[in-house]
Amino acid sequence: MKLLSILILALMLAACAGPNPYGASSENFTTSEANQTLLVSNGIILDLQPVSIDSEGNLVGKTAGGLIGGIAGSSVGGGRGSAAAAVAGAVIGGIIGNKAEALYSEANGVQITVQLDNGQVQSVVQAVNANVMFRRGDHVKLIRSASGKIRIIQ
Repeated sequence: MKLLSILILALMLAACAGPNPYGASSENFTTSEANQTLLVSNGIILDLQPVSIDSEGNLVGKTAGGLIGGIAGSSVGGGRGSAAAAVAGAVIGGIIGNKAEALYSEANGVQITVQLDNGQVQSVVQAVNANVMFRRGDHVKLIRSASGKIRIIQ
């Protein structure tokens, strides 16, 4: 009965976070970017180049792989052999974890070069959004937050 009550409460809370009444979201903002004045400049797209966006990298994949490899390696053999297998397992696990994280954390991006109405030319790299297709000659808005983050939208 207690489990059923928790399940019902969880479903009710999930229902409260309904869809956005303005439609599907194409951009993400942090809470610090909300309720801030954003500088908007108009321009025309001059060029588009596909790019890959790599994460800044963290130690999660490497650490997790190393721990799993070390634990698996330590179960092999006994005595000094077990210690050597643990070290080898940790090194190999770390390498595999690092590679897996790199594959998982890479995103498709686009470098958009825009000539602003004031004549300035600026280039911005941003993640590809499946809901938005930019083309040369498109009139776009370049939006700059107070923190200096820039987005290009149609």
